[in-house]
Amino acid sequence: MTDFAIRGVIEGFYGKPWAHEDRLWLLERMGRWGMNSYMYAPKDDPLHLARWREPYPEAQLAEFRALVAAGERSGVAVGFAVSPGRSIVYSDRQERAALVAKLGAFHALGARVLALGVDDVPSNLLHEADRRAFRSLADAQLLLLREVHDAFGRDTQLWLSPTDYLGVEPTDYLEELGERLDPAIEVAWTGRTVLAPDISAHEAAARAKTLRRRVLLADNTPVADGPMRCMLHLNPYTGRDRALAAHVSGILLNPMEQARASAITLRCAAEYMADPRGYDAERAWARAVDELGEAVAPALRLFAQAHRFSPSTSDDRDRALETGTPRSARVLGIVGFEGKLTREPIPNKTSYGPRRVLYPQLVSMRDETMGFGADPSLYTDRCLSDALIRYVERRALELLGADSAPRSSRA
Repeated sequence: MTDFAIRGVIEGFYGKPWAHEDRLWLLERMGRWGMNSYMYAPKDDPLHLARWREPYPEAQLAEFRALVAAGERSGVAVGFAVSPGRSIVYSDRQERAALVAKLGAFHALGARVLALGVDDVPSNLLHEADRRAFRSLADAQLLLLREVHDAFGRDTQLWLSPTDYLGVEPTDYLEELGERLDPAIEVAWTGRTVLAPDISAHEAAARAKTLRRRVLLADNTPVADGPMRCMLHLNPYTGRDRALAAHVSGILLNPMEQARASAITLRCAAEYMADPRGYDAERAWARAVDELGEAVAPALRLFAQAHRFSPSTSDDRDRALETGTPRSARVLGIVGFEGKLTREPIPNKTSYGPRRVLYPQLVSMRDETMGFGADPSLYTDRCLSDALIRYVERRALELLGADSAPRSSRA
């Protein structure tokens, strides 16, 4: 059995980034749980994505320096990611130099894990200059990765979140990466979908074969952003094959906007990564609630039990969102339309299961093949509170009998 070399968290959700104090709080606990990696990559930090060329201000760099130091004390390697894929001109030498400089600022703080995000972007070259300079998107990204890798040397780990980051079947893009990418570079993968309810060793083996290396599982749990924003995922870590480590170099969990609430699932995952064969999800969940609840653990247990609904902890009564073979515009239109529905206003957070929630189970990020897979996507009428109310109403009618009939209908 091969161990997971990387065991940790990637702060990679869409939404308000965590507070510095919450990151420090979690780093200390991650060390105690046996986790060894934290990656800073919040998508709604403008200097991470939209304004990636701009340097971070000194005050924020000071917080990052404190994070690196806190990680060293806890045995957790703190890394930083930049996501330039939506705007970078790969053929422009100055653009590539700007990215190296941005990552270099993190390296100067002591970070020895750096990441490049080119996910959630079009699967074709955006700029005319790049289309003239490169034969493919992979060709362009490989040049960028080579320059970044050469800039920081072998003392620094480099991770890639690729454009094709989900699915099982090979693509020309992934085949080219697998053939030409330095084997020391870790490549992320989310499973057969964005939010895989379960992940098998067979699926991981297929992606590892294409990339010619063990994959880095960027596990989108307990994340609750986008159309899932009404959910609070306080579920155990489930649905991951006990033999994953044979084909997976490590696991990074993508948490929720609520850092401390995310810790329940994160602690469970730490137990899984330490001993996949002996892992017991329910016992791990109970231990996590007891530890994190401290003096109020019984109250936290009741609250957490009301918020265990997630793609990996639902039953089989849901109705999947069937869309045939949609193209990217159709899929994105469905997601956008769901967010505009007003029949049932979206609450701040949902307890005891949702009335309606969409989990975007995409199986491809390619422009021409993007679509939903067979995994459950749209859950409706799944709120336990509603079921209890219906039961009470039904029972009341049974007890009242004929007296329950409307006055206008009585003889």
